[in-house]
Amino acid sequence: MVALQIGVPGGAKAQITGPDSVATGHLANSAEEYWPAVKDTLHNRFINRIKHLPIRSGRGFMGYGLHLRETYENYQTYYWGLGPTDRNGYLLHRAIGYADVRWNRHFRAYAEANSSTISGRTGGPRPVQDVNKLNFNQLFAELSWPLAPRAHLFVRLGQQALQYGQGTLLDLRDINVRRSFMGAKAIVYLGNTRVDGLAMWLVRNDPGFFDDGRDRTQWLLGGWLTHAYQHRLVTRLDLVYLYVHRDRTLFNQGIGAERRHTAGSSLYYKRGHWNGITEVEGQLGHFAGGPIKAWKAAQLVAYEVPSPKWRPVFTLQGALSSGDRNASDDELNTFNPLYPKGIYYGYVDNVGSSNVLVAHPRADVNLAPQIRLLTGYYRFWRTSLQDGVYVPNGVLLLPAVATGRFIGEMYDVILAYNPTPVLTMQATGVYFRRGPYLLNQPALTTDIYYGGLRVTVRI
Repeated sequence: MVALQIGVPGGAKAQITGPDSVATGHLANSAEEYWPAVKDTLHNRFINRIKHLPIRSGRGFMGYGLHLRETYENYQTYYWGLGPTDRNGYLLHRAIGYADVRWNRHFRAYAEANSSTISGRTGGPRPVQDVNKLNFNQLFAELSWPLAPRAHLFVRLGQQALQYGQGTLLDLRDINVRRSFMGAKAIVYLGNTRVDGLAMWLVRNDPGFFDDGRDRTQWLLGGWLTHAYQHRLVTRLDLVYLYVHRDRTLFNQGIGAERRHTAGSSLYYKRGHWNGITEVEGQLGHFAGGPIKAWKAAQLVAYEVPSPKWRPVFTLQGALSSGDRNASDDELNTFNPLYPKGIYYGYVDNVGSSNVLVAHPRADVNLAPQIRLLTGYYRFWRTSLQDGVYVPNGVLLLPAVATGRFIGEMYDVILAYNPTPVLTMQATGVYFRRGPYLLNQPALTTDIYYGGLRVTVRI
């Protein structure tokens, strides 16, 4: 389960819950965490007491942290044979350190640096996602003003990570190299409602030392509203509008400039041991001079069995997104997830959320107090036979073929061990069996077999 608090920092907050994709080793955005005053942490762990230090005679405080992650991955065949065969696997190394200075109630400065590298991979690093030797993920200043007894305004300027909702449109892409943006964000809290306004450029991932910069070919404008309900069924409503400009995007229809408007909503609900999320999005705009008309709908339902020892959770998720109906006309119908999670379905690189129908049951259970077993099954179909298959960030991976709607099926098993709040260890196994669509692609030679080990330390 995932919990979210909405409200003015230091004031009353509403607690709401919803199903989570079980973030085993995936870390949230530390810049969004509100660390209470040091006096409120005196009874917590020793590490908490030394992490949050008072400054200016107690009128402010400083927080800091360190995230270390070491991952071993072994793809016997990467993307069904499109990538290199690597029998020995490779290692991913990542370290993230941050410092958060709350000077007083009105001014804050936040810095987060990242070092991500890879060793031993046949074919070398994958573009964008594997290597960034040392750069800032986030570096911003924040000003805040009270507007009313239950209202507050925050303005952030600088480089920032964006993580909203379930990560299906805006996420920090928690693969080896995270995604960030440069620009301005305004946040308004009105009781149990939070409204974010965004004006951002994407930040390029240049793999050297402190060489990242604005990607002037990609920028976004928009807003995200989140409201928490004190209701016996409905717990939360998200409303979103985003405008994204890209000078160059690749779809099955071709390559061109993209100007896309996305509007949508997500409804979270909880009743007893049941949780659910309903999500819908529509998209309009222009691509290569022609119109865009696209959409997506997703539904998730989860049931947590009332067993304190085993805590089994059964989840059923389905999603359907539009694909292009005719590559020869000028109208584009392919849904674009914009800037989503780095791995959209499951725990390995595979199919994204464009032009796809997916059905996904899952069962999770505690094997011991700190050991949890997570199992999932996925079936993928193309929505339109006139469109191809896309990677999670919405870029075309494989072209359309006239036959073979069924893409394939995937099984994953994860064993997660959390001996302490600081340490997480997990082992992952995945098998992706090709369906007729992938079997009709001559470049694809085999199914996907994956094994991985990960250790995460968060201090």
